Amino acid sequence: MKRSIKILIIVWILVFIFETLIPFVFSIFSSLEESTGPNDYARITDIDYKAVLVDEPNEGGKVVITEQITFDIHAASQDNLFWELWRDLPEDYVDGLKIDYQVNYVKQINDDGTETYYEESPKLYWEDSDYTSSIYGPGKWYHSTGPYSEDLRNYECVFFYVDGLYRGEITFEIQYEMNNAALRYADVSELYLTMYSEDTIKYLKSFNGQVLIPEKDMPKEGYYLAHTYGTNSNTFEYTESDTLNPGYHTFSFSLDEDDLKFKSYNQYLEFSLLSFDVYTHIFTDYAPDNLYSDDNYLEEALVAIEEYDQLPDKYKTYKTIFLSISIGVSILILISTATRDKKIRKKHNFYTPIQTMQYFREIPSDLDPHFAATLTFSKSNHKVNIEDSYSALMLNLIRKEYIELQKINSSKDWTFNNITINILYDPNSSYQSSTISKDNSNNNIGEVKSENNTLNTQQANNSVINQPVELRNINGKVLEKLSPNEESYFNLIIRHSSNNSITMKNFQQKVSTDYDNTDTFVTSIEKSIVNIGISQGYFQKSDYNGLKKRTNFLSKSYIIFGLLMMTIGNLIIVNTRFDLAFGSLFILGAVLLICGIYLKRFVNKYVLLTQLGEDEYVKWKALYDFLNSQTLMKDRTVIELPLWEKYLVYATAFGISNKVIKALKIRCPDVSNSPILSGDYYYSSSFRRTNHLFRTATRSASSTSRIYRYSVGSYYGGGGRGGGGGGGGH
Repeated sequence: MKRSIKILIIVWILVFIFETLIPFVFSIFSSLEESTGPNDYARITDIDYKAVLVDEPNEGGKVVITEQITFDIHAASQDNLFWELWRDLPEDYVDGLKIDYQVNYVKQINDDGTETYYEESPKLYWEDSDYTSSIYGPGKWYHSTGPYSEDLRNYECVFFYVDGLYRGEITFEIQYEMNNAALRYADVSELYLTMYSEDTIKYLKSFNGQVLIPEKDMPKEGYYLAHTYGTNSNTFEYTESDTLNPGYHTFSFSLDEDDLKFKSYNQYLEFSLLSFDVYTHIFTDYAPDNLYSDDNYLEEALVAIEEYDQLPDKYKTYKTIFLSISIGVSILILISTATRDKKIRKKHNFYTPIQTMQYFREIPSDLDPHFAATLTFSKSNHKVNIEDSYSALMLNLIRKEYIELQKINSSKDWTFNNITINILYDPNSSYQSSTISKDNSNNNIGEVKSENNTLNTQQANNSVINQPVELRNINGKVLEKLSPNEESYFNLIIRHSSNNSITMKNFQQKVSTDYDNTDTFVTSIEKSIVNIGISQGYFQKSDYNGLKKRTNFLSKSYIIFGLLMMTIGNLIIVNTRFDLAFGSLFILGAVLLICGIYLKRFVNKYVLLTQLGEDEYVKWKALYDFLNSQTLMKDRTVIELPLWEKYLVYATAFGISNKVIKALKIRCPDVSNSPILSGDYYYSSSFRRTNHLFRTATRSASSTSRIYRYSVGSYYGGGGRGGGGGGGGH
């Protein structure tokens, strides 16, 4: 219970930190975006907007718009000036009518209050020479009528060609006519103005607007509905006056920098006016017909406005539901995580080792090097490097004198191309002796010949079979037993050798092309961990580390999803109407992150070892710590040469052979008596490279075999003689 309370406290602290930090992060991103960097920019910062409705014969549905636009100029350098500014004009088709424009004039408002009228340019131009020419150069404007096409350089836009601007503010007044702004339907008329939108409003500091309706075209109160759209507030306030502009009914709005906040879902400033009932067509008497002029539209328009106005409250409800779900899921995850360990320990047995130790100087047992490394790292995140295992297996075959490595040319260095593998033990022909005396053997043979002594014969045969057999190599050396993986490696060498010898280069070439047999070898190495662990009583079951893997996967998933929710997730929804959803993703993300970190504590404890496995794990881990520490270097205890050899084998399997090699040079002066310890080749990068090539060859052949087998069938390839014998000791 106390642990759950602590977790909840940490969650709320993280939520508070992220709630405070995220706006700061967003502001940093915003400021970085505003930085010029290597690019030029010119921003529209202040706008005075006036739209006058015109409903006259041949001009119905038109609005005359006059704007004073202030640009804040920031060219990247004095060598890269601004020579043109522009005002985008939104192009669109509404109910079959094209919204298009006619520009009346463009003039610059100078700092002293004077005005400079610009002339219309005969073309849209791009070359630097055009900007400075007397025909097209500064002081001109051009109306590009669209339709928009980047390839054809067509834009619905007004360009102002200026005289090279570097820094400062400049104000222009433009006047243009917007056609088909007012549309008529059977039961309603609508004036709809998209004043500014998207990138043009990104850096606005002020926006003052007026929409003027002639008195004769203005419906009476109660028979019209005006509405605004845009900004983070969803709508913005406006005032109405019949005296501000004599002869007109004026809708006014004045927005400052605090009002002009936008997200991706509300990047627009729009105004609409609906006229209905007895004043249905009061300002569209002369407006052209559209596709739906004979249809009723009022109810649809009112419903759309109502739905738009309800969006903030609607999404507030959605955000509340989202928050509730987030809290609910977070609580479930917290409870599941807090009780998971208890449930697992109730279901599985986890043994405690009989003794604990810091270092272990002896070799705990004659364990397979690959399995020994796996057992040693079973409760850590360290992964066994199969390349190190192959190196250790070959070293042990050399140490046990089943094979030897020899230079092909003694005058050259140890290199991949100058090494031959000599087989010192041939299971098909080597001399073998038993511990049974010669006399006893003769007696048994005599009993076999007696027809009346069948039982004695069987007993005699059994007594011979059950005697421990000594294996000797071609030099008469009594051999140690091979581990399963050493036997597999040895049999692979025998398979491809000829006359008990094969060059290292030829061996690896044959391994890389003998697809099925190499895959059998790789598979036996892969399966050996479970086989040895079960047969020798180290593991409780074959899926000994399944709990560890699943817990580790769950922990990583929690951490990854938690971080993604708190970062990417919030960055995605922050610019939607969900905003930050009251911190919903922060809460859920923080809970996932904490639970993931909490589960990490148990990952390496969930290895299903037996009592023997736990006891042996402690010893092998202590041996690893001993070999990996400075104690091996400093300890004055005399270490016999055979133990040094085994140190090198297992240190190689652990991936720390350099530690043993360093200690050898200082603490073992009689290395000359050991073929392995005295041979610099076994310490060298050349030896590691040989086993790297071997791993590459086996992996390539195994992959080829499996791909072909799964798609077609067996793939027999490669060379070498068949068979290969038993590998000795089993």
